[in-house]
Amino acid sequence: MERSLRLELLAGALDGRTSLPSAEELQRLLGEAETGLFQRGQDFPLELVETAWYLHAVASVDRARERYTLARQRQAFAVSAHIFDLALADTELSWSLPDRLSLGFAAAIGYRRSGGDPNATAITRRLRQDITVDEAVLAHTDTLALEAGVALLGFQTRTLAGWLRNWRRQLADLARTVELPDLTTTALGTTHLVVLGADDLLAYLARGDQSRLERAVTRFRTAATGQAGSSEPDARWVAAHLLGLADEAAAGSLWNPSILPPDLPNLARTAFTVGSPPVLTLWSPQRDLLTGDPSPFNPATRRMVLSVPTSGGKTLIAQMLAVAHLATIGTSVCYVVPTRSLGREVRRDMAARVRILEKETGPAQPDFPSFADPFDTADDPPPDVEVMTPERLSHLLRHNATAVLDRFGMFIFDEAQLIKEAGRGFVLESTIALLHHATRNDGNHQIVLISAALGNAAAIAQWITVPDGPALVQSHDWRGPRRLHAAFCTIPDWDTTRVERIPRGRKFPYRLTTELNGLVRLRLAEGSTAELGISGEPPWQLVRKAATPQTRQSGLEKDDGRSTALYRIASQMITSVGHAGSVLVVASTRAEAQQIARGLADELPLDPGSVALHDFVRQQLGGDHPLVHVVRHGVGFHHAGLPIEVLEALEDAVRADTLPYLTCTSTLTEGVNLPVRTVVIYDSPRPDLPDDARLRGARLVNAIGRAGRAGKETEGWIVLVRAAEPTNADFTALTPGAADLAITSSLTTHEALQDLAALEAAMRENADRLFHASRGAGADFIGFVWLMLATAENDGTEPDDVNVDDIAASTLAAQLSTEARTRCRGIAQTVRTVYTRTRQADRRRWPRTGTSIGSARTIARLASQIFDSLFEDAWEGTPWNTGEPFAALAWISPAIQPLLDLPENTSPWQFRTGRTDVSVDPVRLIQTGLPARACPTWPIGTWPPCPTAQHASSRWSMPRPATSSTTWPGQSARSSRWSTPSCTSRDWTCDCAQNSVLTSATASATPAR
Repeated sequence: MERSLRLELLAGALDGRTSLPSAEELQRLLGEAETGLFQRGQDFPLELVETAWYLHAVASVDRARERYTLARQRQAFAVSAHIFDLALADTELSWSLPDRLSLGFAAAIGYRRSGGDPNATAITRRLRQDITVDEAVLAHTDTLALEAGVALLGFQTRTLAGWLRNWRRQLADLARTVELPDLTTTALGTTHLVVLGADDLLAYLARGDQSRLERAVTRFRTAATGQAGSSEPDARWVAAHLLGLADEAAAGSLWNPSILPPDLPNLARTAFTVGSPPVLTLWSPQRDLLTGDPSPFNPATRRMVLSVPTSGGKTLIAQMLAVAHLATIGTSVCYVVPTRSLGREVRRDMAARVRILEKETGPAQPDFPSFADPFDTADDPPPDVEVMTPERLSHLLRHNATAVLDRFGMFIFDEAQLIKEAGRGFVLESTIALLHHATRNDGNHQIVLISAALGNAAAIAQWITVPDGPALVQSHDWRGPRRLHAAFCTIPDWDTTRVERIPRGRKFPYRLTTELNGLVRLRLAEGSTAELGISGEPPWQLVRKAATPQTRQSGLEKDDGRSTALYRIASQMITSVGHAGSVLVVASTRAEAQQIARGLADELPLDPGSVALHDFVRQQLGGDHPLVHVVRHGVGFHHAGLPIEVLEALEDAVRADTLPYLTCTSTLTEGVNLPVRTVVIYDSPRPDLPDDARLRGARLVNAIGRAGRAGKETEGWIVLVRAAEPTNADFTALTPGAADLAITSSLTTHEALQDLAALEAAMRENADRLFHASRGAGADFIGFVWLMLATAENDGTEPDDVNVDDIAASTLAAQLSTEARTRCRGIAQTVRTVYTRTRQADRRRWPRTGTSIGSARTIARLASQIFDSLFEDAWEGTPWNTGEPFAALAWISPAIQPLLDLPENTSPWQFRTGRTDVSVDPVRLIQTGLPARACPTWPIGTWPPCPTAQHASSRWSMPRPATSSTTWPGQSARSSRWSTPSCTSRDWTCDCAQNSVLTSATASATPAR
């Protein structure tokens, strides 16, 4: 909003005209109009509309450039479009249909010609009901040209094509009725040319037919200059603007060879122009990137860092890069997203694009597949695009990095700012580091990092720079929809304080009750704010405990049980802004999200539009689930504790505008395209909340990015709810700076550096101390180095030949922190020492578990013990009967508790009945509590023949020796167990085949993984 109301912009548009309001007056009037829309009820200042028409005229006339520069004309278009937009949004103004269409066309063309393209699409969506397509054209010939103009400016290919085809057919029928080839010589001539020209321009933008563009320009010029009749001023006005738009649209079209490479197949362009959603022209930041030098489509551009705000089109850029790669290079694309919700959306959108290229997008896959080869797709070819989480990609790399690199030639990491997050952050960082390290010299792989909140793009680019050139960096702060920032708090009215004596109160014999008033502050421009008061029903109150009856006391303890709860207050405020459109409430925790949803439902009546969603949720969750109750009132809550089917239904309901209110945690806002009008940031005072769970920095930017999604809305509202006194810092918090948005490594925090220092000192005394590092930065880094060594060894490089200093330097932590780099180098040297003295089969297998190296060693030992027991029984003639569940479980039950005792398992097995937590002993449950049903065939019963010659059996079991005195190669005569480290020893899981079935199977049972 501040950008739209800047005095510099307004003054440039007005150019000092004395007959118009001054820049300061215009800023005040626009601020009042915005405030009135927020409050719903304040009159729209009609003098603004007069000013807007003047600015629109100045921007439209070529001769005005004698006084106005092109830049000032664009400013005039931008300001007038903003005013027309506000006038349309005010439901209290009773505009006639021609007036609404005129205002809508003026707003849409103003947005298109001033760089606010997505807002033009939003205007068309808003006026959809004013565009007549089901009636005969003779019933609306006076507005048909306006309707065609508004429709065209929406750039919605499929819908627009149908409308234009219908109008064109009817006009042609009308011409035949009067025995004319067309209507250009009649009173409808100009309108007819507008419709035909719009159809030609659409054909060019969608299919690239240059002749249709030339014909569109000719028809618009003929109509605008009155050659087809001068009796339709509205049609001539529309034609004149579409004539100017034609050249500008062609410049940003995907058919422009300077936008996409000339050698890119036309089918790749069509994937966007007729795909879903259609893309006919590019927005400003997209054009800047795609036309820059070096080109992102150049295969030599192997690393890219893109920082574009939410609603700036970063997803489309990623799609274009992926489609261009598939169309020209041929290897697959791996698209990495942080959440399954975002993965579903990306998968759906990518499938719509690549289907036109006859390519496929793979289905959702688990993060940690069990038993089977992750790339085993039977006889079907693998999909061309895989969308996965960092955890799944990390899992694939641990098991077979070579196969991953052979298959994928492009890796796109969306929401890259999550590297900074504790816990999962190093999974993402280490995955990128491994890929970069493995491909920096091969020239065949591209890595793209994308984020809406990246304050240090240059530093991130330096991290992934390759020897033959730096990474391409693109940063842009452009966005389409305006954003209005507001802060809500409560103000005690101390004059209303009443004192109540508590007869049995010993420590606090008095209760002080004070009424609370709500205050909403709107930030407009140049530091100015507007204030709106909100009162509660019933009145909100603050209750405090006191030892004395004085009404004016500070520092008193709050009586939470009698004070109005913050979520109740917030719920009443939130319902007051719901009139403008859907509302998304972002809370820090699941409990808060559900609590606010309940509060909203209590304030709202039953919602008829949510009946279908209510029935579905009840069927999925049962009638007693709390979500069922709130959905009946048009409210939902969204968090990871709900089934995927329910989460998808909630998201789809928001997109379809059938669910007015949705509360959620910040995980939903990490990239998922949920178009809402208002985002409420519920910032509750919780000192126990971890820093990485607070709505700050990148998390906050992602959350507020949902407000006013491009192409859906022209404006978004962001409301911060705080239980604190109002300060200017409230607005500062909503606009974090570059330092707040800088991506750092989870290894560079104070706690992480302390952990690394302690680990380095401990390993200096005893290198085997690395097996005791189970959690934290030290354990994460040890696992990374161990994986890098194992990956190099799998590729044929001896551990002693690996440059571990290079491995340490490959992390972002080493790039950003000298101390972290020094610590990591020392630890990496010790890790290699332990790695080289570990049995080869073990050291190459341990990283596959995804646990700490110490836990991996424990898992391997458990797997060996299970196998030894199986082998002993098989040797004695008692094979494992997989048809008896308790017999099968008896073999593995001794390993369950040691697995649960691993340090990665931070949560005990607990179930809840009502409000009571019930602890469960999993071993006892397995041994005594499972029904006697036949187990499915485990992989051990269907293992394939081992390719090694010593394993002559067709199954993974050794034939009994002919006599008891016979020993097998590697077997001690005094023991029936395999004891030497070779393929024919105790490793019945056959490392010769590069796969460990038992170890992988047992590792999959680790609760934390």
